[in-house]
Order: sequence, then structure tokens, then C-alpha cells
Amino acid sequence: MKDFMEIFLFTTNVDLARRAQAAGVYSLIVDWETLGKDRRQRGFDLETNKQTADDVTRLVQAVQLPVTVRINGLNPRTAEEVDRALSCGAKILMLPMAKSVEEVGTFLRIVGHRARTIIQVETPQLADDVGNLKTLDWDYAYIGLNDLMVARGGHSIWEALLDGLAQKICHSLQGRRYGFGGCTVLGGGRPIINILILHELIRLGGSIALLRRTFKNEILDRDLAVEIKALQSFLIASRQRGPKARAYDHEYLRRWIKTSIDFNSPYEISVRST
Repeated sequence: MKDFMEIFLFTTNVDLARRAQAAGVYSLIVDWETLGKDRRQRGFDLETNKQTADDVTRLVQAVQLPVTVRINGLNPRTAEEVDRALSCGAKILMLPMAKSVEEVGTFLRIVGHRARTIIQVETPQLADDVGNLKTLDWDYAYIGLNDLMVARGGHSIWEALLDGLAQKICHSLQGRRYGFGGCTVLGGGRPIINILILHELIRLGGSIALLRRTFKNEILDRDLAVEIKALQSFLIASRQRGPKARAYDHEYLRRWIKTSIDFNSPYEISVRST
């Protein structure tokens, strides 16, 4: 396993992209996923982007980092989307909302090894068949905790960590590159402090992480390069924990999740007093 985590950042901001490159971020993600997303996530405080081919081209011209494009879920225009992303200079393509291993296989055939690939595991159907997913030739997998929560009628994006689903998926994908949960600055994260999620990611063998909305809200005027270095140092230290420390941190995370979920709400709103 690599000492350093491969960290991805959702952004179309060129200034932030250049700072991210200098800081050691691995890839930038441009988000084209729009089909059905507003309807699927209506009523939930989740992020929806409407980014374009021009955003990809601008980033490709501004930085040397590989640019990732998250396309729409498999649909009659997937081949067109893939070709457009590649023509703009994308080096990695991300497939959301696959409902079967067969859909993933179709996507991989369309890409045809012209780019690296990320498969999001965020539907109950694909999560149930994740053992067969491992047999396919993708590069990364990422567990989409938000959409898993929505599809399962859950109360919190962290329920898949509490009920064992995330662990089942990770164990099924052992030996491959995968991750879950958004990263932010050390000590940040609401309602679950981010270091507990990172400890769990390492415990379950994760090797990639995404910097998401919380990170962009919490970075403020901090030095991005210093924060990424601190994050990587923390992850290296996390990998050195023995079984007692890993068990302690795992149980501590479970207690935090249990006390943070309002089971009378359709999604996670607040932190109960602990």
C-alpha cells in the first residue's frame, strides 16, 4: 500500500486548482452528473453541480494534474459523454449510480482503456453484487454514502459505516483502490469529526479520498499545502496503529454516529449532546 493517499478535489476554480497542484492533490474532478440528480436528492442537503466541457478544458490548460470527469449514470448518450470528456483532455472518468455489474462492464467497454476509471458504489443493487464488481478492470471504486443513504431511506450518510455495509463493500474489494467519505481539514467535519472517518477509511483498507464541500467551506485562509501535508502525515500515522488502537477508534466512531443521528428526521440535521 502506498504511504500517501490519492486525494481528489471537486473544483472548477483555476486558482484553487493551481494551489491544489502545488499542495500535492492527486486529481481535480469536474462534475457533469445532472440526470435525475435533482429529483433523487430533493429534500436533502446535498451538493448538485452543473459543470461543463469548458470547465474541463480550462483546468487541463491551467494545471498538469489529471482531470477527472464524473459523467452521468449509464444512459443512451454515455458514449458521447465519454468521447466529449476525453476530447477535452480528461484522464480519469467517474461513473455514478450504476445499478449492476453489467452496467459497469458496459461503461468500461465504452471507455476502452482510453482513460482510468472510477466506479461509484452508491446503489443498493451494486452494493449487493460488489463481489462480482472486483472481477472487472476498473482503477478505483468510491462508496457514495450520500446516495446510498437516500436509496436505503436512511437518516444519516454515516449509517453505512454503522450497520456494516461499508465494511462489507471494502472487504469485498480488498486488494483494489477504493475509498469513502469526504475529507476536510484536520479537526474539521460536521457532525462527525473528520479524523474519525479517516481512521475508519484506513482501518478498512482505503487508499483514495475526496475533498468535498465541507473542505472548501473550512479551508478559509489556511495554507492549503500545509493542510494537505498535515492530512497525509495523519494518514501515515493512522496506518501505524495497532489492533487495540484501531478497535478503540472504530468503537469511538460508532458512538459518535449513534449520538449524531436524529432518527425522527429523513436525514442528518444536527448533533445531539454527548
